[in-house]
Amino acid sequence: MTASARLMLSLLGFVLFFSSQAHAANSQLKRELAAKLIAESNQIREKEITVGPMQVVDRQLEDEITTVKGGICVTFIAPLIGNGGRRRTIQTRTFFYDSEWGWYLFALETVRGGDAIDVVSQHKGRIELR
Repeated sequence: MTASARLMLSLLGFVLFFSSQAHAANSQLKRELAAKLIAESNQIREKEITVGPMQVVDRQLEDEITTVKGGICVTFIAPLIGNGGRRRTIQTRTFFYDSEWGWYLFALETVRGGDAIDVVSQHKGRIELR
């Protein structure tokens, strides 16, 4: 085996190792953390949330061209306030992982002066991007 072939195999092993490590980190969303982030996002108490199935999903963005891979769709039951009352409903939110933010979820919003992205993250808390 030539030196260049050994170098290529080493580089391939390095890439596969770190991509598997990233995947392992991404696959560890715990129900407790999901409930905490959902509570912050929905502005309700964490104990009011019952987390159900969690599935790995891909998400197509609004441009209908870009696909985001590696999201975790969490199905949960939580109160929804509407029509003058509170009712426990089945809801879903998709979580994504970022090395800086940790696990996060986001919502696109229209605010005074334009659009915004409301992010609730594991490491940075609540952030509004404008």
